[in-house]
Amino acid sequence: MPILTPRVEGRVLVVDDTEAKRYLIAKTLSLAGMEVMEASDGQAALAAVAAQPDVVVLDVRLPDMNGFDVCRRLKRNPATAAIPVLYISALLRDEELEERLFEDGADGYIPQPIEPKHLVAQTWALVRMRRAEQARQREREEALAEQQRLQRELARSQARARRLTESGMVGILYWDLDGSILGANDTFLSMVGYSREELERGLIDWRTMTPPEWDAVDARALEELRTRGVSELFEKQYLRKDGTPVDVMLGVAAFDGEPHRGVTMVVDLTERRRMERRLEILMAELESSQARLQLALDAAELGTWSYELATREHHWDARARELLGLSAETPMNAEVWRAAAHPEDREWVEAAVRAALTGEHGGFFSAEYRVVGLQDGVLRWLSARGRVLFGADGRPCGFSGTWLDITERKLNEQRAEELQATTAAFAHALTPQQVADALVEHGLKSMDAYAGALSLVDGGYMRVLSHFGYPPNISRDYGLVSLTHDTPSTRAVREGQTYWLQASDALERDWPEFARTIQGSRSRTWLSTPLKDGDRVVGVLGLSFASLRTFSPRDRAHLESLCQLCAQALARALLFEEERRAKDEARQRAELEQRFLGVVSHDLRNPLQAISLGARTLQRLERPTTPEALLRTAGRIANSADTMGKMVSDLLDFTRGRLGGGIPLERSRNDLVLLCREVIDEFSVTHPTQGIRLVGDVRCEGQWDGPRLRQVLSNLLSNALRHARAGTEVHVEVSGAPDEVAVSVSNAGPPIPSELVPVLFEPFRRGMSTFRPSGSLGLGLYIVRQVVEGHGGRVEVSTGEEGTTFTVHVSREDALPSAVRAAAPGP
Repeated sequence: MPILTPRVEGRVLVVDDTEAKRYLIAKTLSLAGMEVMEASDGQAALAAVAAQPDVVVLDVRLPDMNGFDVCRRLKRNPATAAIPVLYISALLRDEELEERLFEDGADGYIPQPIEPKHLVAQTWALVRMRRAEQARQREREEALAEQQRLQRELARSQARARRLTESGMVGILYWDLDGSILGANDTFLSMVGYSREELERGLIDWRTMTPPEWDAVDARALEELRTRGVSELFEKQYLRKDGTPVDVMLGVAAFDGEPHRGVTMVVDLTERRRMERRLEILMAELESSQARLQLALDAAELGTWSYELATREHHWDARARELLGLSAETPMNAEVWRAAAHPEDREWVEAAVRAALTGEHGGFFSAEYRVVGLQDGVLRWLSARGRVLFGADGRPCGFSGTWLDITERKLNEQRAEELQATTAAFAHALTPQQVADALVEHGLKSMDAYAGALSLVDGGYMRVLSHFGYPPNISRDYGLVSLTHDTPSTRAVREGQTYWLQASDALERDWPEFARTIQGSRSRTWLSTPLKDGDRVVGVLGLSFASLRTFSPRDRAHLESLCQLCAQALARALLFEEERRAKDEARQRAELEQRFLGVVSHDLRNPLQAISLGARTLQRLERPTTPEALLRTAGRIANSADTMGKMVSDLLDFTRGRLGGGIPLERSRNDLVLLCREVIDEFSVTHPTQGIRLVGDVRCEGQWDGPRLRQVLSNLLSNALRHARAGTEVHVEVSGAPDEVAVSVSNAGPPIPSELVPVLFEPFRRGMSTFRPSGSLGLGLYIVRQVVEGHGGRVEVSTGEEGTTFTVHVSREDALPSAVRAAAPGP
């Protein structure tokens, strides 16, 4: 039934051991907008009131104690006595509940049967009563706390006023607008040279103590007193009793309710005036000294800086700002220096500063470190010298020093060392990869880049040979980049000169392809330098920087000399690589020949022995035997001869493939589905107990060598049948695409060992003997790959617990597919 009572806020604890009734009450109150907690017995209820509900709706009959006991405990506890309790019972009459209200201190009961609107209305009334009582209690507590605060503040104010009057720090006088001084402390009397006896006799008049030239100042202060009750601090003079003037600063306030009387705080400025005059003299001397110092600093091109620890103020001159690549108007602070300091130097320089501030080395600071100009992006080396000033208490109060630009000296030293190290690295590099790694490493160090890559020119493309600092996927995503793409590296290759580029608003407009590539990169500057062999560009070194950088002609010349050394080292490494490859090929050919002779000798011996044994058996026959025996012996001889013929055929195919000419092909129009069906029919005769299922398109025609493809299918089917589990079928699937046809041969057999998969198509591999049947040279899969590649195709293999699948892809036409992946441009 809908509740028409407005939604209210309140927290209610419903205590009832009957779940249905508890749910009804809780649901009714929740719909009315109240937060409901539930308890099913007395102990749970006593624990739940710790959350301070606004009302407790309590069933008088509970399993562990009755509700009356629960109510009495709540009312006896000071922490819960103010929580209203609402009795509810299905067994007691309303008269009985009314009687218990007064005995137990309950605040009401719910008559039977329960009406939702009555339940909500009575609960809401108790919630409001509870909230109102809590609000009144808070107001009383806040009023009491405010009263106590005001009393404490009044006592503190009186104590401060008394302390101030008695301390002698300032002069205090109480005055009347008629000029009389009603009272004063000893400090004021000492200032003006009067005694307390003269004060008490009324002989002191503040008007007569004020020289005429200060009358206008007094008039403005009095006008402020009339309008505001207080005046701003102002300076004036009083005349002492002996007639000499004394400089003072006054603060005046009128009494509340007595605007013609008030109090004045007086500060003697005599010492201050003396110090100001002394300071003027010192400032004149300081200006003269600073002018001479500035001439010396300008001559030495030094930048000066200082830091006041008390005020945390930084002072840098124009030269110091210039050394950080900033304009003279740029505000200076510690964060500006942190942003300019090189990330690799920042931490140890800060540690050296902290050491100086603690007094190490007598507070002297010395360091040589790098900075990157925040506005011009120039890398500089600075020699910093400074000293910490300590106060009388031994604590640091100031820190000042100078900066000297030592970039040229450091770069010359660094580049001389790096050039020597690079030359040594190139001398020890024997492969192009080692040369590339050496250049990337030394190029990064010399130019302070965080990442770099070396790419070689390969026709109309750039191929990444070595990289450092970039994500691992660079070789996959940017391994081959077309020179038609517009990036700093491709432009350096095309034009044969160094290119560098900064991240800016115009980057996306001027370099759209490159801008798409570097999205999300932390690079801010890119530098690309070509590698030249004479006038021919053979590669490019690309560097990435995490900050905006500019490069001087000296920087570019240094990097170009590194790349020139690299080009020469690459040429030597390529010659060495070619010589080593030739030696390896000769060694492999020799090993292959030895293995070849061993395999042939071993595998041809068995069929030869069978033929020899059969022939000798026929020779030893003394009398004619049965035709069946003769046929069996002749059949064994014929089978052995066929086995030898197949071995010789495989050896011829292997020899053609190894000599580089490839297996000869005679192409004609063929249907691959029909070829598969013919081969399967042949195997159905020789393997009657094993099933072979063919699935494929109706016709898959192309220009192929039919007998050779039959040889491929025979080798794959023979392997699949040999290694299939007993009772399982071998599946052959043919599918056609516009440009190529795919044939898959699958069986449900044990997986191929993972270490054999990479060398599965190699001839005479060790470890393959368990997968090679007797009477076979182990050249079947090698010949499969040679025939398929001769057709411009490829062979793929996948293996697992569910089985093994060989898939052959061949082009329909007599042409090799050529597709070069055009990768997205890289940095």
